[in-house]
Amino acid sequence: MSDYGTEVELVAVTGFVDPGSWEGVALTQDDPEILVEWAGRLCYNTEDKTGSRTGWIKGRIKAGHESVLEHASATFHIKCSRVVTHELVRHRLASYSQRSQRYVKENEPRYIIPPEFEKYERGLFKYVMEECWGWYRKFLELGIKPEIARYVLPNACQTEIVMTMNFRELRHFIKLRRSPRALPEMREVAGKVREICKDLAPEVFEDV
Repeated sequence: MSDYGTEVELVAVTGFVDPGSWEGVALTQDDPEILVEWAGRLCYNTEDKTGSRTGWIKGRIKAGHESVLEHASATFHIKCSRVVTHELVRHRLASYSQRSQRYVKENEPRYIIPPEFEKYERGLFKYVMEECWGWYRKFLELGIKPEIARYVLPNACQTEIVMTMNFRELRHFIKLRRSPRALPEMREVAGKVREICKDLAPEVFEDV
């Protein structure tokens, strides 16, 4: 896969607080899979067996009982282009906090260079970006507010966004956005999210 220079960092994940309703079961307090299993076992009145058998969550996923995955969520800090964030926020079963172009001035040219431009004219692409920022700065100097001046900035402008999704929606996001039909930069972001999720909760994400 081509490298767009995107960055994905895990910053938070749902934990588990032992309700103390059973004895003799070793629980990892910060393990989101324990929460998923405990919530799922509550449906079958087998909470006392939480953590006693591997593969239990995989069995629920295979059976189509994925609603239990919604109890756990993960939060990511993502650096990418505004092209990607425009598509990303279409996943509505999630929460987002994005760097504002209305209240934050884009004083320095920060943008994503699609590697596809390498085979054509990378220099020309960079020239266009510099021109956009040049006019942006000129409009600011003329007294135009940043919220209006930003209209000349390109979709390639690098942005930062915090995204929180529950595990069920993350599975959907990974499957959909790693498809060959997805935007290449989005595939890169989804791939990085996938690798983090597989380390975080292998039973939940092993098959995506």
